Amino acid sequence: MTEEQQTEHDSDYQSLVALFIQLLKSLHNDDKEEALYALSELRTAIAFKHVVKGLGIEVDNALQLLKNSEDKNLTQYEKDLIDRLTAGILNLIDFSVCEEYQLYEEVSDVVGDTEIDFNSDDYDDLHALCKKYNDQYSAIENSDIEYAGMVAALWMKMSATDYAVYWTQNDAKVRPWHMALQGYAAPRDEFPSWMIPPIEYNCRCFLEILETPRADAKLSQIKGSAKDFIKPKQLNSVYSESLAKCGRIFGPTHSYFSIKDSDKDMLMGFVSRLREKYYVSAEV
Repeated sequence: MTEEQQTEHDSDYQSLVALFIQLLKSLHNDDKEEALYALSELRTAIAFKHVVKGLGIEVDNALQLLKNSEDKNLTQYEKDLIDRLTAGILNLIDFSVCEEYQLYEEVSDVVGDTEIDFNSDDYDDLHALCKKYNDQYSAIENSDIEYAGMVAALWMKMSATDYAVYWTQNDAKVRPWHMALQGYAAPRDEFPSWMIPPIEYNCRCFLEILETPRADAKLSQIKGSAKDFIKPKQLNSVYSESLAKCGRIFGPTHSYFSIKDSDKDMLMGFVSRLREKYYVSAEV
């Protein structure tokens, strides 16, 4: 992170901590669900901010587009952007709600029926759980979310005949199964979703976009067709879809999406409220 990015992340985290403390204070009373919703709502807003930044627009403009998605006078670019915004926010609502739910579950396991002493080591342990999800994990997640938005913005500029070529950063940090993909290419509509970065957490790989004449000139550098490449078994299935093609940033195999049947109605209620807030279908 740059210094500016770190400052923004730290500020967001402190806001989440404040709501986390309210959740702790509400664990044994009727305000518990509303406190968990407030935490989920803020995590969603932070995630949305990052995908919108990646797409290259302001949050207010993104909300306006979602609100006016049925406008007959939208340009094709605006329609394409709305498709990515809709796919993004639907996924990020689910993801954020389930992330804070996982935090809540871990806290509940630790606290049980006891009252929390906010001056004890036990509180420090609970605070460490919040830090794990809303600082450590979220820093990587937000980076992946923003990068997914950046690649989607690039994708929208492509024509159907343009080629995408997969490249790594070509350094010691590159995972071997990512390196194996380097140099494979395909026309836009034939390029597999699972090969559109980020293809795993903290992925730094990127696409080079070539118009057909340039692609022909660079054939010697292109290993083969991306559409024929067999997906490496080591790849994390969480990233099998791509926002660039209006898919999910975080797929259903993510561990956050494992929830208790007894809590599904509560979480579906959160999701419905947040979908209404972001002008997407409230039905779950």
